[in-house]
Amino acid sequence: MTGAEAPSFTKILVPLDGSPVSRKAAKYAIHLARVENAKLILMHVIEDVKQGGAIGLQAKYGNVRLVEGFKKATTKAAEKWIEEIKSQADKAGVKTASEIVPDDGTSEVGMITSYAKKNDVDLIVMGKRGQSKFRQLLVGSVTNAVLNHAPCPVLVVR
Repeated sequence: MTGAEAPSFTKILVPLDGSPVSRKAAKYAIHLARVENAKLILMHVIEDVKQGGAIGLQAKYGNVRLVEGFKKATTKAAEKWIEEIKSQADKAGVKTASEIVPDDGTSEVGMITSYAKKNDVDLIVMGKRGQSKFRQLLVGSVTNAVLNHAPCPVLVVR
């Protein structure tokens, strides 16, 4: 960079969903965190059980045990693959923290961007889902929305 100080990163946030592309994004983030001597924050948002879905309908009619079981199972699965990524980061000498948070109703995008803002995150590294162009037009994408609303730079990994 000419005439400007090069950016530095002290906190890197990696939103994860367990998909191959999010694991690939984690590898990039581990490398960047090692180079920058930054802390890596691995984050997963437990999706809100929608009232229209099969599990949401069960909750609506009083079967909260099924909803709690779903949340427990998804949390346990997230803990497992986050632990694998933490292990890779540890081997690279990277400090990590992990956050598994339930969606508070503001959306996954809102959870990621507000977390980044509240915690002074310097960079978000995330994977791009392989949705078709048509599907992206219909439902958008979490990555695209984070790009548009993040309080810091976002690195998108394909």
